[in-house]
Amino acid sequence: MGWVQSATAAEELLIGPYHTVDVLVLSPEVKEADALGLAEFVGRTSPGTAIVLVRDHTWNGLLPAAMRAGIRDVVDMTQGTDELREAVERAISWASNLRSANASGAKSEGVRTQRGHIISIFSSKGGSGKTFLTTNLATAIAQVTGEDTALVDLDVDMGDVFTYFGREPTASVTDLMELGEGAERARVREVGVEVAPHTWAFGAPPDPAAEAPAGEAIGKFLRTIRNEFAFVIVDASVDYSDSALVCFDLSDMICLVTSLDVVGVKHLSKALDTLLTIGLPRERFRVVLNRADSKVGLDASDVERVMKIRVDAMIPSSRLVPTSLNKGRPVVLEEPGSEVAQAINSLASRFAGSATQVGELGGTEIADDKRLQKKKGLFARSGKS
Repeated sequence: MGWVQSATAAEELLIGPYHTVDVLVLSPEVKEADALGLAEFVGRTSPGTAIVLVRDHTWNGLLPAAMRAGIRDVVDMTQGTDELREAVERAISWASNLRSANASGAKSEGVRTQRGHIISIFSSKGGSGKTFLTTNLATAIAQVTGEDTALVDLDVDMGDVFTYFGREPTASVTDLMELGEGAERARVREVGVEVAPHTWAFGAPPDPAAEAPAGEAIGKFLRTIRNEFAFVIVDASVDYSDSALVCFDLSDMICLVTSLDVVGVKHLSKALDTLLTIGLPRERFRVVLNRADSKVGLDASDVERVMKIRVDAMIPSSRLVPTSLNKGRPVVLEEPGSEVAQAINSLASRFAGSATQVGELGGTEIADDKRLQKKKGLFARSGKS
């Protein structure tokens, strides 16, 4: 018995190779549209899993829609808990009987094809170097692995991913989302733009008036991209929108990036707390310190002490960064011998190496308080921001 934090996370659990789920109980917090969508997904990918939908209000008129979607029971919690217990017992019995009748198991997807790894780069504060890290990391991973790597810009308002390559996106948001409806390999490559060797970028022209795609559409899109590329590096939006949260649910690893200043570190600390609160596992996070050698009265040990985790990578400051942006060519290609490029290549090598080991693409460690000496000043209150 266990729990997951969202419908998207439940879908990932169902299609994974390590779990067999007999019964999925959806809490009242799951929106009705998400519940129906999840039920249809289960019907296609895991027909041996029973779904019980729990509501804290009467679901007038929508019970037939639930049954058509494949939901076995809708429980009204205003009538007490006995009905829920009975519904779960019936669902367990149904799933057990079905699995007994089918010796090959209930999952219908057959041989599961190998999928790529999704790495999201996130910062809730502008100017932290999020897009710089995303573009250079994607380029570096493509170089290190020699595998085709996808670079996704989820910021539909003012995304800058293509600018780092001196290019402009040509696809629309609609074009991108349509990939999630079973697009073939040729169509995926047609919508993307090869911005560097083995590096394909996906994004739409920035539009401040554009409405962000629904989380479900983003999930389908990312799954399609993941099936076509060994690595998918995502420049996540700066907020906690549905699309961003779905992206995090699908991510094998989430890089939290900050520059070395009080405001940035506070944003980083709050981001980590928020994402842990919604149920994302701690081992999925990495912390990247950008402009880590800045002489501003703070250092990596301050960040580690405040956040109770170790910094996983430190990127030095350099004039090469704005220069490479103006040239439209990532630092790792323009100046591969620079300290900045070497730091990013080292991070890329770590990701590429750990991706072959199940469960090790992530793993932010809790910092050792005995190793981190308490300092006075702005960060004197250890453990909180």
